[in-house]
Amino acid sequence: MENNELEQMRVQMAALEKKIADQEIVNDRLIRESMKDKMSWIKRYILLEIAVTPIAALIWAAISRAAHIPLWFTLIFVVGCIIDIYYDWKINITPIKENDFDRQNLVDTAVKLRKMKSLRYKQTLAGVIFVVLFLTSIVAYAYFANVRGTDLLDTSSDYNMAFLGGCIGLPIGIVFGIYLVRKVFRKMQRSNDDIIRQIEEITQGEE
Repeated sequence: MENNELEQMRVQMAALEKKIADQEIVNDRLIRESMKDKMSWIKRYILLEIAVTPIAALIWAAISRAAHIPLWFTLIFVVGCIIDIYYDWKINITPIKENDFDRQNLVDTAVKLRKMKSLRYKQTLAGVIFVVLFLTSIVAYAYFANVRGTDLLDTSSDYNMAFLGGCIGLPIGIVFGIYLVRKVFRKMQRSNDDIIRQIEEITQGEE
């Protein structure tokens, strides 16, 4: 009877251990999927950015031509967009591989995510500075090339009206653009923070 009881206990323990192991596998899979989901929207956002950029470039080219803005402003705009997309992809997509969310790679993945946050901050700051300087230089060009020396209140001058409209719209556009960039930036940083927090909980639990 004692042997039978011991055998039953061994069978029960084996079943319990298998159940726990299966549960851990399920939990690991759910955690990995959760981490991947938190990063997937960033990739979709950058792909959308890539798709929209040619359209934005065409719109800008049409506006600049109608406003008699030199072609080199358009070239600067296009080059700036290409550089921004390149670094968006290099910073937010390239570092993270499919197997980075495996349990044995989580510590290294947390390091990558922290570095990603730092690089993303620098890129966003550089992008905002570039846009502000770019738009300001256009207004300065319009003033010195076409508006200076004329009566700004002369409504018969198309250049004057465009310049005044730009002076009003530029600050509004900059503020609105910074608001959108800040919102997306904070959401990206928060996604990284959430994943890092999950990784810390897992690795601390193992320790």
